[in-house]
Amino acid sequence: MTVTHAKRGRLPSEWLGMAEEWAASFRDSRRSRLAVLALYLAVAAAIVVPVVLGPGTAMSRIDEPTHADYAWRAAHFEIPYAGSIIAPEIRDTWACVGQERYELPECGSDAEAWEFPYEGQQYNFSHPPLYYLAVGVPARAVDALIPTADFLTAARLLGVLWLGFGMYMMFIALRRWRIDPAAAIIAPLLLPAFPRVLHAVTTVNPDAATVVIGASAVWLAARIFVDDDADWRLAAALAGIAGMTKTIAAIPFIALGALLAFRMVRDWAQSRPRGRDAAIVGAMAAAILVPYGLWQLWQGGRGDPNWQNPLVGLNTRDVLGLPGSEWLETLFSGLNLSSDYYLQEPLNVALMVAWTRLLNVLVIGAIFAVIVACAKEPARRSLGWMVLAGTALYPTIVQMQAYLNTAVPQYFPNVTGRYGLALIPGTVACIVIAAWKAGYRRLVYVLSLAGLVVLGIVISNGFMVM
Repeated sequence: MTVTHAKRGRLPSEWLGMAEEWAASFRDSRRSRLAVLALYLAVAAAIVVPVVLGPGTAMSRIDEPTHADYAWRAAHFEIPYAGSIIAPEIRDTWACVGQERYELPECGSDAEAWEFPYEGQQYNFSHPPLYYLAVGVPARAVDALIPTADFLTAARLLGVLWLGFGMYMMFIALRRWRIDPAAAIIAPLLLPAFPRVLHAVTTVNPDAATVVIGASAVWLAARIFVDDDADWRLAAALAGIAGMTKTIAAIPFIALGALLAFRMVRDWAQSRPRGRDAAIVGAMAAAILVPYGLWQLWQGGRGDPNWQNPLVGLNTRDVLGLPGSEWLETLFSGLNLSSDYYLQEPLNVALMVAWTRLLNVLVIGAIFAVIVACAKEPARRSLGWMVLAGTALYPTIVQMQAYLNTAVPQYFPNVTGRYGLALIPGTVACIVIAAWKAGYRRLVYVLSLAGLVVLGIVISNGFMVM
């Protein structure tokens, strides 16, 4: 009698091992990188398109009507000013798609500006124009070419590109940090699982660009600390683009500059000054501060000089004494990069809340793990210091802006995590390095897969409750 044995199927760990072997043969050729970019764009489309066309249709409470209006005006080569109101075209769309917590005029009623929240005032005119031009011009073209499309939806769908290129830039940055191809390809898929990122890339908001900006800062840090070949002109260009997109989006570059300045002081005491560090710090500072100052000077002379921001006192409070006491309360709130977030109501479910709390624990742990575990690898350790410095710097910068930009000095009792969104790519890099250092490299795969599963469940649930 012949004994037959059933063919044993491969275990998941064996398939994973085969995939890692395939990834190990990855070559950083143009063709291979284009394939990776195509993967990210496909994933980004699978996430952004359903949200924009489904549960994320309503206007976001994070100032989306004003951002959409700014993009609309930029597409028509106009810049809003103090006292300007949201354009009728955007108000009509606003009334039709609705907004959480607000009772809006009826769709198609051609309502006046005073019938909308905050009397339809454009209170985000002070932002630099780069993002709005990048979004408004192509959205206007799509709106004109496709009769069934509207400006708001077209502008939101550009989030596919923001997210896709952000993940790709994250991949390029991780390869610069000498991360193996398998982890470098998989880890960027964790980015959209941060709810701040998901919200930013599915709405009209300059925060959408910070995914690319933050990843470029991680890449630049690798050029400086790992390769030691960064040029001050490259650093100035990246920092300047970040600052002209949204001032607070330059926070990773500010943290990087602070770290380089500290290194200069340390090396000066050892008689080993670094001229290149001084050039990079000076170039980045000038690229951020000079355009910011010129822009504020120009915008400050336009519009109604007596205009009052309707949001003053809503999220801010008067400074009662020296600003130091109020600012100290929020100094360490910058570590809440993932758990402190906002999503439209159909997407903000219990699963997302639980997931983000887990993410926040991992983020904080990874930052400190890189600093401690990489004590003998100063290049990688510097990444942890850069992200940690950024978490302390952005609440301080936000408080300084609130203090200086109002007639009565103000402060934020709660500095939300969205101001530090550009640091999220850095935290993902810290998670990857910490997992590799601890010998748990495959934890990165598990987290990325879990994040995509959470997103799939959240988006599906959003459709069911619409």
